[in-house]
Amino acid sequence: MLFCAPVLRESSIIGSLFAASGILGIIILTLDIVLRTGAPPHYYALIVFVIIDFVLGALAFPMPKSILVPLAILWSALRILLQLGDVYLAPMYQFSYAQFADYLLNPLSPLPVSLGNPAGIPPVPIDLILLIDIAVLLMAIRAWPKR
Repeated sequence: MLFCAPVLRESSIIGSLFAASGILGIIILTLDIVLRTGAPPHYYALIVFVIIDFVLGALAFPMPKSILVPLAILWSALRILLQLGDVYLAPMYQFSYAQFADYLLNPLSPLPVSLGNPAGIPPVPIDLILLIDIAVLLMAIRAWPKR
């Protein structure tokens, strides 16, 4: 008979959020033509991020809280910093910082469509991933063991 440890509420929520982030990453990989053709290293990095999201999502359920909480804090904080740090790559793609922030984060921006992407791609999934990362970070901080 298999032993099934009770799953903590935080573990199931954090695991589900990591999986949702992975799904949003797949949406970007599938629909963001500009990422695929204009920034292949970032495209491949996103593939790695999606894999990590799904692995963490699956492992969050059986993972002990003492490991899950610091790992969730580390991964979500790193993701937030990297996503916001992408704006500083604007000159590399012949954008101003404001234009690139608009392209990446503004779901109403006409810029992605003018470059060949479907409406809302990549800003909508990126914004949702950022919100997920913030939610995971706050939940993990709240779940941090008190001494």
